[in-house]
Formats: sequence, structure tokens, C-alpha cells
Amino acid sequence: MSSEEKFLLKSSKNSFYHYHSFTEYSGALPGLPTSYAALQRIKKSSPSSLYGSRTRPRYSSPSLGTLSVSSPSWRGAPQHYYSPINLYHPSDAFKQDESVDYGPVFMQEPDDIIFPTDSDEKKVALNCEARGNPIPNYRWLRNGTEIDLESDYRYSLIDGAFIISNPSEAKDSGHYQCLAANTFGSILSREVVLQFAYLGNFSGRTRSAVSVREGQGVVLLCSPPPHSPEIIYSWIFNEFPSFVAEDSRRFISQETGNLYISKVQASDVGSYICLVKNTVTNARVLSPPTPLTLRDDGVMGEYEPKIEVHFPFTVTAAKGTTVKMECFALGKSSCFLCH
Repeated sequence: MSSEEKFLLKSSKNSFYHYHSFTEYSGALPGLPTSYAALQRIKKSSPSSLYGSRTRPRYSSPSLGTLSVSSPSWRGAPQHYYSPINLYHPSDAFKQDESVDYGPVFMQEPDDIIFPTDSDEKKVALNCEARGNPIPNYRWLRNGTEIDLESDYRYSLIDGAFIISNPSEAKDSGHYQCLAANTFGSILSREVVLQFAYLGNFSGRTRSAVSVREGQGVVLLCSPPPHSPEIIYSWIFNEFPSFVAEDSRRFISQETGNLYISKVQASDVGSYICLVKNTVTNARVLSPPTPLTLRDDGVMGEYEPKIEVHFPFTVTAAKGTTVKMECFALGKSSCFLCH
């Protein structure tokens, strides 16, 4: 054999050797079963250049969820292997999630609403939104009973929102819940309250004068008008804006609105007007005046204290909130105030 033929044969063997090594290396790619012995053969027989960055096959994870393994030095069609969803493509993941059927999940639940009766807005909207596949349908309950949307022309349903036109306290106040359902289940929202904010007027009837001895305790009644929700009480002495200042002798109950004076003095004589303010609408109304006078048949002697404002039997409060409890006593010898 000539030297030229030997060289050609050697080159042919080397080419076969390299091709064979590539074939064995491709068998060790992720996703294909490869025995431990095969891995050892690859380490022993493959040149170190096969593990370099230039000749190493490159892997890609397209959003379609496959891995394409190809190299310019390889011949033949690229091979494809299954891989999980690419987490760096949230839009594709969302599309795949939407292709899966599941029951409703709330995105928005309704909230408590206080609707001012004198508002220019003549609609109340109780919002509700749920996600699911198929798309959920909505129903609403009032005080535990399903609302028939066809029963009142004022009712309408826009997506999941329940709309009441020209709301009325007598017809519409109460506890509401949103029910979202599809073929895979149903969910019921938290219970919310729809109430109406208003403040009526005091009775225009003239109030009788209250006459006491000097040193005697007295209670002036506020008798507030109809209202919703809470109101704030204060008292005007003689004329606006002279307000009664609370101290060790004088106390205004925020439960009843009554004014308590433990030991009346000559400086207390005058006219008292109860002022109430709605906490939502800020509307204010004034009571008719209540005159306070001193009797001329002597000074009140000492008498034992009498508690006029008592602690409630039970107070329910959320953790971390402030609780105010009222207690007030009338008496000439002693008086205490705690709140």
C-alpha cells in the first residue's frame, strides 16, 4: 500500500471516528434514556473539544414548550423534546391556563354602602366580579333570598354588578350577597350592608324649662330626630357658637345625646340647644331650646352620688380598635367621670 493510500485510509477512519463520537454524544442529551456505561464511553472516546462551548449543541426553550437540538455541524433534521411551559412567557402561560376549565374565583367582592338619601346620584351599584372557565353567571341575594331581576324595573345587572335605580330605604336597605356560578361550581360572596344616610328634623314643639336648686344635678334630654348612621352630639349654650365644654361637672353622652351637669351653678343658668351632625352627610340640625333656671327655695343639700350613665353589659370590638364606654354620676358630695 502506497503512502498516499495509507493517508487516505487514516483520514477516512478519523472521519468515521468523529462522526461516531457525535452520534454517541447526541444519545446523552437530556430527555433521552442513556445508560451509565454509554456515558463512560463518551468520556473516554470523545475528544475534549466536543465539550467546548463552540461545538457544544445549543438548547432553546421556545414558548411552544419544546426543545430544539441542532448544530450546524450535524446533518439531518433537528430533534424535538417536550419541556415544561416557559415561565418567562407569562402571556403564553395565561393562554394555556384559560384553556383549562375551572370553577369561579372572586376577583372583586361587594363592599358595604351608605347611600345619602339627598344625593344627586340616583343609582346604587353593588360590584362583583369573578373569574372562571366557562365564564360565570351572577345572581344576587337580599337578606338571604334570591332577587328576581324581573320583579322590579329599577333592577339591572351589568356584568356582575347589581344596579338599583332610585334606591329606597324601605325597599332596598338590607344585607346583600353575590353568587357566581358556572358548570364547575359556585361561590357566595361575603355579606355586605346597604344602608341609607339621612338626618331628620327635631320636633318643633316648645320644650319646657328645667328648674333646679343650686348644687343639684340635672339631665337635659336631647331626644334626637330619626337618623342613619351614627350622629355626633354637642350642645350650644345660649347662642351659637358658644358650645358647652365638657369637664368634671358637665358630660355629653354620645350614646343618647343627653347633657349631664352634676352640680348646677348660677353660671349654668341659660338656654341649651342640642346640635346633631350626621357623620356621613355632615348635615346638622338644631333642637328647640331648653331653658335652665334656678329655684328660689334654697340651696340643694349634700346627697349621695347616683350613677345616671351606665356601662353596657357587653361591648364587642375588633382587636386593635379603640373602645369608649360611658359612665357618669350626679351628686353634690362627689362626682366621677370616665370614658
